[in-house]
This record gives sequence, structure tokens and C-alpha cells, in this order.
Amino acid sequence: MLRVTRSNTNGSIESLRVEGRLTRFDLPRFQEACAELLGGGHALRLDLSGLQFADREAVAILQALRRRGVAFVGASGFLDALLAEPPR
Repeated sequence: MLRVTRSNTNGSIESLRVEGRLTRFDLPRFQEACAELLGGGHALRLDLSGLQFADREAVAILQALRRRGVAFVGASGFLDALLAEPPR
């Protein structure tokens, strides 16, 4: 189960805390939450400290968000390694 919680960090940076499992089934809701904030001209920070699992499709989306300038905080070493690799 995925939980995405929005919190305003300051006037120009929005933060989303991502908890649980991020899979292809949850991606539409996750992408919608990210797009809403990015489309509003805000910088986005994802707190991934509560993310327990990300499937291949989710990793590809996270990599694309990173390329768009989204900041990640709290990612595990394993998730950081996955995000550093090209999608397969």
C-alpha cells in the first residue's frame, strides 16, 4: 500500500513524503501528485525515508523525476543505488 503525504516546506518548495510500496499500480496517483506540484511552478522534494519497495516501473519514474530536478531525501542506500543505474 502506498501513502503520499503533502507538506509545504516553504513558499517555493513543496514536499511529498512517500511511504510503503510504490508499484506500477500506484504510479498514476503518485505521478498525479507530483505533476500537480511541478505544474504549479513549485520546486519538489520527495522524502523517500518511508519507501519500502519500488518496482522497475517506479524506479524509472523516480529517475525521470530526478532528471527534472526533483530532490530526494531519506532514500536508503539500496534505493540510491537503483536510482543511479540506467533503467533496464
